[in-house]
Amino acid sequence: MPQTSDIQTQQITPPLRLSAAERLVASPGRREAAKRLIASASTHGIDLDLMWGVITPSLASAASTAPKPALRVRQVALAVLGPGRTAMIFLSNPDNTHTLGPLETQTREISAALGAALRGLRAQSPQRVTLAQTLIEPDQTWARRACSDAGMISVGELDYMQKPVTPDDLTPTDPPTDLPTDPLHTQRAWPAGIEVRTVRSLDPDAPDSDRQALIAALEGSYQETLDCPELCGLRPIEDVVDSHIATGEFDPTRWHLIFKDGHPAGCCLLSHCPQSTSVELVYLGLAPIARGLGLGRSVLSYAIAQLGPIGISQVTCAVDNRNAPAIKIYESLGFTRFDARVGFVSPIAPESCT
Repeated sequence: MPQTSDIQTQQITPPLRLSAAERLVASPGRREAAKRLIASASTHGIDLDLMWGVITPSLASAASTAPKPALRVRQVALAVLGPGRTAMIFLSNPDNTHTLGPLETQTREISAALGAALRGLRAQSPQRVTLAQTLIEPDQTWARRACSDAGMISVGELDYMQKPVTPDDLTPTDPPTDLPTDPLHTQRAWPAGIEVRTVRSLDPDAPDSDRQALIAALEGSYQETLDCPELCGLRPIEDVVDSHIATGEFDPTRWHLIFKDGHPAGCCLLSHCPQSTSVELVYLGLAPIARGLGLGRSVLSYAIAQLGPIGISQVTCAVDNRNAPAIKIYESLGFTRFDARVGFVSPIAPESCT
C-alpha cells in the first residue's frame, strides 16, 4: 500500500472542476448538482482555484503520444475562505461502489488531497488564512484517519444543542430575593463586584470601544478552559474576535461583557442567524476569577431574556462534549443535543495569541 506522501496530487484546474465538484456533492443527480455548485460558487464566496485532488493515477505516467482518456478526479479537498482568516475544508467522501478501490486506498488519497490543500494554502494564502478547519461526522472513521494522517489536530467532538424560546424566556426574571434590585427594574442584580453590560462598540478607533475589554475577557476565559483547549494559541486573538463578529448578524446589544471588580472576566455573545428564526450562542466563557458564582447560567438566561419580541424560535450552540460544566448549564436551561461533529484544525500561518 503506498504511503500518503507517495500519492500524486495537483491543484484542480478549470477543465477538472466539474469532475472535482461531482466528487464533493453527495446528492441525486450528481452531475447537475456539481454544475450548480460551480455556477453559484462566486456568489457564495467560494474560490474554485482553492481545490486540490488526486487524479486517475495512470494518466500521470502515460506517454505524451499515447491516447489519453478523459481526466477523472478521484478525491478532492476544497478550501473555502472565511472571516477571521480561517478556511473551512470540505472533503470528498469515499465512493461506496468501490470503483475507486478499497476504503483504505481511498482514505489515503483523501488524506493526500487534504495535505495538498494545506500546503497550497500555506503557499498561496499565508496572509489571508491563519487556521484551516474541517468538521466531520463522528462515525466517519475514514475521515478521522485522513485528517490525522494529513497532520491536522483534533479539537474534540462538538455537541450541537438547541432550546426552544418561549414567551417566558423573553421575560426578564427577578433577581434572587437576597440581592438588591436595580431601581429601574431594567436588569438583574448580580453578586457583589459583578457588572454585566452590553458591548458599546468594537471599532478600535471609537472613543467608547469595548474591543480591548472583549479581548481581555476572551483571553481570561481561555485559562484552564474545557472547551476545545487545543485551539488556544493557534491564531491571533484579533482573528478570533473577527470570526465571532461575522457569525450571523452582529448586534452589540446582544453581546454581554462580564466584569469582576472592574476587570473584564467573561462574555456571552448571541447573534441572530440571517433568514431564520434562530439565535446562535457564539461564545460563553468566564475567567477563573468569575467562575463558581453561578454566572454562566444566569448571564445566558438574562441575555436570552433581553432578545425581546423579534420572532426568535430557538437558540442554538456548539459545545465540546468534554465540557461537562457547560453542558450542565445548557441542559438546565432546556437545551437538548441534536447533532454532533468532530473538529480538526491546522495552523496555516502560525502566530501566537497575545
